[in-house]
Amino acid sequence: MFYLYGMFHTLSLAPFRGITNKYYRQALHKHIGGYDTYYAPFITGCGHQQIHPSKLNDLLPYDEVQALTVPQILSNDAREIIALAQAVSNAEYKKLNWNLGCPFRRITHKKRGSGLLPFPGTIKKILNDLFQDEVFASGEIRLSVKTRTGYDSPDEVNEVVKVFNAFPLDEIILHPRTGVQLYSGRAAPERYAAVKKDCRHPLTYNGDIVTRQAFLELQEMIPGQRAWMLGRGALINPFLAHELRGVHIPEKEKRHMLAAFHQSLWEHAQENIPGEHRQTGWMKAIWHYMSGMFADSENVFSGIKKSYNKEHFMAAVNQAFQQPFASDEEISIHFQRLTR
Repeated sequence: MFYLYGMFHTLSLAPFRGITNKYYRQALHKHIGGYDTYYAPFITGCGHQQIHPSKLNDLLPYDEVQALTVPQILSNDAREIIALAQAVSNAEYKKLNWNLGCPFRRITHKKRGSGLLPFPGTIKKILNDLFQDEVFASGEIRLSVKTRTGYDSPDEVNEVVKVFNAFPLDEIILHPRTGVQLYSGRAAPERYAAVKKDCRHPLTYNGDIVTRQAFLELQEMIPGQRAWMLGRGALINPFLAHELRGVHIPEKEKRHMLAAFHQSLWEHAQENIPGEHRQTGWMKAIWHYMSGMFADSENVFSGIKKSYNKEHFMAAVNQAFQQPFASDEEISIHFQRLTR
């Protein structure tokens, strides 16, 4: 247990579909760590009659998920949420997260993710149906929500929070952007602080935590905030959680840990992803962010992106690992480049 600036903070890793699967979570937990909880990428389209085993591959068997993981579902059907809750409860999970934050049009136009936020009445009906079912009513599975301040307008959250307050939710994770913003522009911590005054549930902040300095500034804007979810900043810098906790890792040790983390990911890719192209494709998706760990991030990623087979890929990686680490300012620039 670490103590940051005299007070304990809980840190969780946000889910990223296509990247933070169980292999990524396990490798990060084993070789670097720093997180209290890891959220799994959302499951969708699992139905409510019988859940196909492939939908649970990222979560089962439970004893193989070394990192403390919370499953997530993206749905607007209470029956589907209940079915998944029962399935993960049978697999010994204690929590389920409902995704009301995904901003992508292919999701939102179906009134899922943040596309549900303009419809608080629908959210209320779904929650009412959920908490009438034994799996939630008994507390067998605790339900949390990951959301935004709205889809079209940040004011939409006002009515949604009133709905949330009427139900025994375990936690609200709030990303203070609207759905139409996607991940561009500035997150609005001042909006988060206003919501916090009205929310009766534990509230976790998510959005634009990229460096320790950015984190300190957020602490000043949201006094008393203790729970934080790290997203793209953590994909760029796998050591971010440690840095926020005030833990210093010498450069030599950091390079060793990063190499071990990467080697574990690469081994998992070769063992579990069919085809060389798909294996390197997953690794390149990781490096799209993680190249920001290095000072010359654009050239680092360019060399990896252009690699055309396993040998060429690993040669580019080995060259990247010889580069100097980025400063906080350079990491921030890389982050801004990703959000354009």
